[in-house]
Amino acid sequence: MAEYVLSSGLRAQEFTFLLEYEVPALPPRRSPVPVPMPLSRAVTKGQKARETWVLYDALVRMHQYLDLDREIAASRGLYRLARPALEVRDPDWEGAHVDGERRSWKLVLPEERLRLVDGAGQSPLVALQSTGAPFTDWDTVFRRTSRRIRRDFEPRFPIVSAHTLRHTMAMATLKRLTQGYYAQAAQLVKDTDEDAALALYLTRTEPLLVLRDLLGHSSVLTTELYVKPRELHLTGEKPQVASSRQEVEGLQRYYQLTA
Repeated sequence: MAEYVLSSGLRAQEFTFLLEYEVPALPPRRSPVPVPMPLSRAVTKGQKARETWVLYDALVRMHQYLDLDREIAASRGLYRLARPALEVRDPDWEGAHVDGERRSWKLVLPEERLRLVDGAGQSPLVALQSTGAPFTDWDTVFRRTSRRIRRDFEPRFPIVSAHTLRHTMAMATLKRLTQGYYAQAAQLVKDTDEDAALALYLTRTEPLLVLRDLLGHSSVLTTELYVKPRELHLTGEKPQVASSRQEVEGLQRYYQLTA
């Protein structure tokens, strides 16, 4: 999941309540252009529908997880929902019959997603515990993992959180955008008559505006803060942003020290 978030820039709520039906299908062949990923407004910030992307290799590994690890956890049959369940029938990437009524995923809220079960009684959320129950406590996972790395491998490694992954994705993606990597890949795809919509977008849009759209920001000024963490103090940063800034700068210092 961490690799998927690093590739897509999803917010914690967006990937915590992501359904297996909402994961994009794998393209028929490998592509250097990222795979578009629409996000339901039911789980986005401000309930605004948006579209990001995910890199091909990260999507491959997500499908491997869905087909193997997740399937094993779900099939154990240990999960028992304590609250009244919402039964899912005939699901596809747009929606399903939920308790007999056809509903779009765009309208299924996080609290309802926790109550969804398929015909086998399994949760359709992407992230499951070993018992098949939905997994939601990502910050604890990242914090404990960071501490293990500090204890066993590298004491300079920072304590990171789920929000740090968005900042890391922002900086890595902007670097590739400004270096022309995605534009060149998009031109190649366009020239071979494959999906040209994203290719046209990448070749004609300013890098910072592309990143703004991927992150779901209403203003490019917010996006600039993501990729210029040292300047956040000039605007009066929120505690969450301040924490993320410290984590991102810690990661930067760590990689500089180990380079």
